Amino acid sequence: DAITYTVRVMKEGAPVVDQKVTFSKDFGTLNKTEATTDQNGYATVKLSSNTPGKAIVSAKVSGVGTEVKATTVEFFAPLSIDGDKVTVIGTGITGALPKNWLQYGQVKLQATGGNGKYTWKSSNTKIASVDNSGVITLNEKGSATITVVSGDNQSATYTINAPGSIVIAVDKNTRVTYFDAENKCKTNSANLAQSKELLANIYSTWGAANKYPYYSGSKSLTAWIKQSSSEQSSGVSSTYDLVTKNQLINVGVNNKNAFSVCVK
Repeated sequence: DAITYTVRVMKEGAPVVDQKVTFSKDFGTLNKTEATTDQNGYATVKLSSNTPGKAIVSAKVSGVGTEVKATTVEFFAPLSIDGDKVTVIGTGITGALPKNWLQYGQVKLQATGGNGKYTWKSSNTKIASVDNSGVITLNEKGSATITVVSGDNQSATYTINAPGSIVIAVDKNTRVTYFDAENKCKTNSANLAQSKELLANIYSTWGAANKYPYYSGSKSLTAWIKQSSSEQSSGVSSTYDLVTKNQLINVGVNNKNAFSVCVK
C-alpha cells in the first residue's frame, strides 16, 4: 500500500498556487520527487515499498530554506496464511489440513507479515471456531473461511473445505451396546465406522483424542466397528480405542462395551 503525503503552502493566510515543492525520503519509493501546488495550495506525493522498513519523508518549498519532516511510518510485509503449514495440535505434524476429521480436533494456522499483532475470526463458528492465537476447532462437517487481520489493517483468508468424513462422539461418557450405538449414529445422520483402518487412520492423523480439550477427561474412547456378516452370526463385533489405540475382536454386541462413536 502507498502512503499519501500532502503539503500546503500558504502566504499571508492565502494558498500559494503553482509553487514547487521538493520531496525526499530515506526509505521506499516516491511516485515523484517534485510536485506543484494546486489552486488550494496543496502538493501531494505517494510513498510505497515492497519491503518492510521505516521511512521519513521530508518536504522543502522552493526558495524557502525550511525543510519539514513527517513522522516516521513503517511498512510491513504482506499478510498471508500458508495453507501448507497447518499444524495438527495432537501430533505436531505440519502440512495441509487433513481431509478426514476428528470432531473437536484442533489445528493451528500460521500467519506471517503485517505488524505481528493478529485478530482471528471465522465465517461459520458452527463448523470451525478460531481463538486469538489462530487455533481452529473443527466442530462439524462443512466449510468455513478463517480471516486474520493484522494491526496495520491488512487481512488474509484461509478456506476450510468440507472433509470427506468426520468422526463424532455422540456420547463419550456412557458405554452402550452395539445396537444402541448404531441407533444413535443413525439419529445423527451417521454410521458406525466401516473398518478398523478408518479409525486407525484418524488416530494416526490426529493423535490420541484426549489431547484435545473436548476429550481431555477421557481415558478411553472405544468405538464399535460395523459388524461383518460372520460377526453378525456370532453376535460379536470389533472395537478400536481413539485414546489408547487398543483393538479388540470378538466383543459381545449385547454388552455395553463401547461408546457411541460415529462416522459422518
